[in-house]
Order: sequence, then structure tokens, then C-alpha cells
Amino acid sequence: MCRLKAKKRGMSVKRKTQRAHTGMKMVGIRSVDDLFKIAVSPLADSIEMRNKLEAAMIDWQEQCGLGPAGTIRQGLRLMHTRTQTAALNASPPSSPRSSEELNGQKGEDNAPSFRISNDDNNYPIIKTYGVFPEQLQKTFSSLSNLLSICATILTKTDQLLTKLEDATKRIRESYDDLSHLCQEAGLRGLKATRASENFAWNVRLLKAQLTLMNKTQTEANDIFTQVCHPSNATSCSRITGGWMGLIKMSHQLIEFQHQFPF
Repeated sequence: MCRLKAKKRGMSVKRKTQRAHTGMKMVGIRSVDDLFKIAVSPLADSIEMRNKLEAAMIDWQEQCGLGPAGTIRQGLRLMHTRTQTAALNASPPSSPRSSEELNGQKGEDNAPSFRISNDDNNYPIIKTYGVFPEQLQKTFSSLSNLLSICATILTKTDQLLTKLEDATKRIRESYDDLSHLCQEAGLRGLKATRASENFAWNVRLLKAQLTLMNKTQTEANDIFTQVCHPSNATSCSRITGGWMGLIKMSHQLIEFQHQFPF
């Protein structure tokens, strides 16, 4: 169940993404430092997407009147109930329509209604019909924005992983040859020890960011799953996108985490 923790709105995306860069320590071997720079760039992009996901979730929860622990299913039930109320109050009065009754067609009156459909990538999207009260329309717009961000995360995470694969492989090879690389760079004694310590620090930072990357992708998938769950008032086709990305990410995490003794 997706329960993104509320964050302070004053926390800027720039400051958070900067941490991935500034947290890295110089090893003192140019070729190795360049590899860490390559690896951290897609992770910084992932952090930025996570920040957008958190901000969008908070905005939608506030629009729904939910607390920080409110779930997608709870919010959708509230939105469905409010849409039914708005339809009953429409002039002339009209019975609220379900997604099955709509069948993708706009009604002949202005009574508000909505359905959850799929885009070309089989990701859920919100379709609204009729005239909605202003506040309720904002809630639907906020949810559409949240789903759009989830789709971006699931689409781009595989691309970011592809960029990471080569860099993490070469980092592993550098670790096996670190002593020799230190000698070639003229690092001996305390300098060589510091290089090894900074290398280990950077690897631990990469592991932490990969874990967060996996968590972000999992939460985006979970949001889509809740939107399309049969228990919702409206439903869409079964999601097929995103799952391969999760499998790939899990393998990447296990492989990278077991490659190093620290």
C-alpha cells in the first residue's frame, strides 16, 4: 500500500538532487572518479522524479482532504462520492453514471462523471465528462498530474538503469584493481588508505540511492495498481507496463549490493 510520507514544501528539488553529487568523495584516481560521476547522474535524475512524486501526492491528498497517511483507494472513493453528489445537484437533476454506463461516451447533459481508462502505454488516465464544481475539478486535475508523474517514472527508470549498468560494472572492476590503480596514481600510505575509504563511501552512497530508486518505482507501480484495483468505483484494464522494470531493478540491486564487502 502506497503511503508516501509528507515532506516540507520548502525543501527544494535542487537541494535534494545536489546531495547525490556533493555526497560523493574524490578518490584521487581520475578514471575512478569519472566512473562515480557517470553513475551518480542518473541517480540524481531519479531523486528529482521522486521529489515530484512526493509533491504531487501531497497536493492530491490535500485536494481530497486526506491526511498524510491517506491512500489512493480512499481518495478515489471520496472523489466518486463527491462526483455522485455533484451529479445529483446538477440542473436539471441527473443520475450519476458509472464507467460501465459511459462506455467512453460523453453524456447528453452536463452532469459530472468520470472514468479511468488507459493511454497508449496501458497506463491509467482520468477522463472527466460534464461540468464539475471548481474544487472537485482541481482534485481530478491533481490526480491526473500524479498519474502522469508515475508514468514518467516507470518509463524513464529503465533508461536510467541502462546508463547505470556499464558504470557499476566498471566500478566493480576498479575495486578489484584498486591497489594497482593507487600505485599508478602515486597514492601510497595514508593517501592510498584514504582513497580506499572514499571509494567505499561512494559505493555505499550508490547503494542507498539505488534502493531509493527501487522504492520510487515500486510506489509508482503501487499507485497504478490501486487506481486499477477492482474494488474501486471505476476500473481500467490490467497494467502490463512497469513490471519488467521492477524485475530488472531488483536484479541490479542484488548484484551491486553483493559485489562489495562493505
